[in-house]
Amino acid sequence: MITYFHALIRVGTSKFSTLLTQQVQAHRYFDSQMHLPEQRLDQIDTSRFNVLFYELSDLNDPTQIVHLTELAKTMKVVVIAKSTQFANFAFEVGAVDFLTTDATACRLTKCFDKLIHLCPLASEAERILKTQNENEQPIAAHIVVKDVGKVRLIDINDIVWINGAGNYVELHFNGESTPVLHRETMKNIEQQLEPEGFVRIHRSTLVRKQAITELMPTDSGDYKVKLKNNIYLNLSRRYKNCLESIISPVA
Repeated sequence: MITYFHALIRVGTSKFSTLLTQQVQAHRYFDSQMHLPEQRLDQIDTSRFNVLFYELSDLNDPTQIVHLTELAKTMKVVVIAKSTQFANFAFEVGAVDFLTTDATACRLTKCFDKLIHLCPLASEAERILKTQNENEQPIAAHIVVKDVGKVRLIDINDIVWINGAGNYVELHFNGESTPVLHRETMKNIEQQLEPEGFVRIHRSTLVRKQAITELMPTDSGDYKVKLKNNIYLNLSRRYKNCLESIISPVA
């Protein structure tokens, strides 16, 4: 896949910087490079970078305003700040988007989509990719589970939710079916099933989004998740960023 965006990340908030860097590096059209926040804006090589993710912390620096305005003429600037009070400034200097430091991965995806839309080459490549994917015939996906004296093929479409059990995971189905024990880590099974519509709601729980019927907040700040088969699961505060993915319509 051709890289269309060479992104320079100038973000001082550590947690968001890590999330942004991971998302950029994982995207098919981006590469990235971190620069120290102390580096001057007028030293940025616009022949090397065409996207700048820049965290803004001070509205009273006229030099910063001038340099960001100039950079926005030759590259795509995304302004980031801890508060939405900086949003108006971001668009005044010509930024293509504004993000707060608590933005989710879903919000970053929307930002990347906007950048793709503004780049004719990337936009055309994305159109071709989507057309190819739509024309591909779906292939039945299975999980291969090795059992004593046999190998089982578990249809992913039959799995409703999964919980971790040490070096194994338990695959749960509708009805009264007995869970199937599968030797796999939660991390690996999450990567395998995320494209199939599964979402991580707890350190040890994955669930099919289409199986969820209710989300109920608890006094502790967590959520109870009710499934169509009347099973209740816990959604921990650590995974609250998946709520937008659950609530959004499934593609």
